[in-house]
Amino acid sequence: MVMWCLALMISAGLHWWGLQRPEALQPSWSLALLLVFSPAAVLAAWLLVTSPQDAAGETRESEESDQETH
Repeated sequence: MVMWCLALMISAGLHWWGLQRPEALQPSWSLALLLVFSPAAVLAAWLLVTSPQDAAGETRESEESDQETH
């Protein structure tokens, strides 16, 4: 719920800013590259940090889960 409220506030703020400044936004190349590649870099870092836990044999499934018996 907090994320939805934060997204709504950011969206409303950007809408208001767009009404105040109708000219096109001209970001620098460094900012554009940061916005394009930072989500992928954060996801890759997260996967690299959590992968040693998976390699050590830890699982995210509960051992008490209902399993189908034959």
